[in-house]
Order: sequence, then C-alpha cells, then structure tokens
Amino acid sequence: MYGEPGAGKTRFGGTAADHPATSPLLVVDVEGGTATLRGKDVDVVQVRSMSQIEEIHKELANDTTNYYKTVFIDSLTELQKLDMRTVMLEQWNKKPESTDVYVPSQREWGKSGERVRMVVRAFRDLKMNTIVSALLNSDKDDKTGLVTYYPSLPGKLRSEIPGFFDVVGLLTTYTDTTDGVTSIERQLQVVKTERVSAKDRFSALGTIVQKPTMPMLWDMIHKPIPGLQEAITALSKERVDE
Repeated sequence: MYGEPGAGKTRFGGTAADHPATSPLLVVDVEGGTATLRGKDVDVVQVRSMSQIEEIHKELANDTTNYYKTVFIDSLTELQKLDMRTVMLEQWNKKPESTDVYVPSQREWGKSGERVRMVVRAFRDLKMNTIVSALLNSDKDDKTGLVTYYPSLPGKLRSEIPGFFDVVGLLTTYTDTTDGVTSIERQLQVVKTERVSAKDRFSALGTIVQKPTMPMLWDMIHKPIPGLQEAITALSKERVDE
C-alpha cells in the first residue's frame, strides 16, 4: 500500500497480527515509524543498512519452522533511499576524487534500481505473506491538468514494483460522520484508474475498501466461491465414473 505520511500505512500493515493466517508478523522498520504499533503483538527489527536487509532475508529463508507468516517492509521508499546512500558510499570509496555522494549519476541510479528489484523479489518469493508500504508521489500534466498518483519510487521502479504484487492500493483518509460523531477514517483504492496506480489480481476487493484491515482483506480474498466445492465434487465423481 502507498499513501501520504500519516495516512495510516504502518497501522494498517500492523493489523496482519490480528488474523491467524497472517500472524506472527515481523515488521522490518526502515522508516522508524513503528510507534503506532505499540501494544500490538508484533516483532519489530530496525534496519539501517542494506546488509541488515540481506541478513533478515537469509534468516527468514532458512527458517525451516516457517515461524513468521507475514513480513512487512515499512517502507520501500526509505529502503530505496538507504540503498542509494549505500551505492554512493561504495562509489566514493572507490573514486573519492571524482564522486559527489549527493549527486548520483545514471549508473548509480541504475545500480540502485536493480538492487531494490532484487530485494523486493527475494522477499516476495519467501514462503509467507509479504506486505510493503511506500510514500505517495504525484505528477500533474501541464496540458490537461490531470494529477496522477503512484508509489514514491524513482524512475521505472514506480511502475515496475507494483507488478510484483497481487494487490496494490492507495491508502487515503476521509471524514466520516455517523450519528453526529465525526471521525477520520481510512480507505484503500485497489482498482487502477487514469489517475491512480492500483490493482487487485483476485478481483475480490471491489473498487474501494472502507476502513480496511489486513484480516478484512484476507477474508474477502479467501471467502468461499458459491457453488465451487459442489462443482469440484461433481467433477471428481464424473471422472471416477468414467
């Protein structure tokens, strides 16, 4: 999921701890914003280097007990920045006289982009659920005035990374007034439009999920399909008869 600061991305991801199919939950805290998870039964590991990310993945991949059912990287926007700082430091160590650590060249952008792709693929392919958050970015077309929204990632990553996941949603807030009581609530748009980058490969979540939680999404995605079991049973019996 992606959204503005304060939209509730960390809290939303943390609700994976509230469902037996997605808990225990491990939060990989790159952004340093897990205070909102206080009181939740989650494990949090703070990451401040790419070597830590690699070690975490290695430990999860080699865990034969499959203890964690979900890993939540919060956030990919900050992870990409961390990787770029790593790439620039490596380049400065090689060529300090010709490297400005604050001004990456096309080569450094390309190297960092590929490393981020590798990290996302590696975590996605673990034998568990993978949740990733990102900040929101937008562009305005000077000719049409149309504003488009997408995950805050540089270059091709902003369109490629969403392709790695089954569900991509824009998390926003809205004002809800019920019985005279006003509150700030969240909603998750999971259908792509000309303005919003989003997707739902399961076609199970509708257009916008109001007040979303991970347990809610899990149950919507995995709800029984009417008549499916009966059809499978009938087909099996037909094959046995044949």
